[in-house]
Amino acid sequence: MPFDSTPEFTPGSLLIATASLWDTPFQQAVILILQSNPSGTIGVILNQPAGDEIKFAWRKLTGQNLDDRFLVSGGPIDGPVFAIHQNHHLGEIEMPGGIFVTAQANKFKELVNLKNSPYRIAFGIAGWKPGQLQSEVNHGLWYCSGSSSADQIFSDPNNLWDEALVRHGRNILQDLLGKTNVQFPDSPLNN
Repeated sequence: MPFDSTPEFTPGSLLIATASLWDTPFQQAVILILQSNPSGTIGVILNQPAGDEIKFAWRKLTGQNLDDRFLVSGGPIDGPVFAIHQNHHLGEIEMPGGIFVTAQANKFKELVNLKNSPYRIAFGIAGWKPGQLQSEVNHGLWYCSGSSSADQIFSDPNNLWDEALVRHGRNILQDLLGKTNVQFPDSPLNN
């Protein structure tokens, strides 16, 4: 498979912020693409902790406290509160890899009370007009990593950016070498 530098922004793919976005609201952001069509692209930041006002709004809405692993600021654009999870019974929209999106508030409490079921509750979204995201990728602001997996989406938000960069780099090397079974040493980030 030859290396292709033109990314596809498909639901389930990840955007990984480059160092060019340092000191911006997208510093070290990892974004899950939810929708991409001729009208633009919409995603959610998976690893940006919710601020105090979001935590307060969540407590007011549900009476529950959630830590930064579960409650995130999904992006700078106000939008619906929604959950990303793996429970098909509570899902409204199915994404690749058995990931579901739910925006119905009455399902949030049920989702939060499930044991051993990973999720993220997001306030806000990230969005781009037609052609804007491609331009940002062309200018070196983002890496686009093909389809994501549940272990990436629900991994510790504090390590997600580092892990996504390592995985993306390995994928690029495999594409360049034309092999999928290349063995790489463990990442120095894991030591």
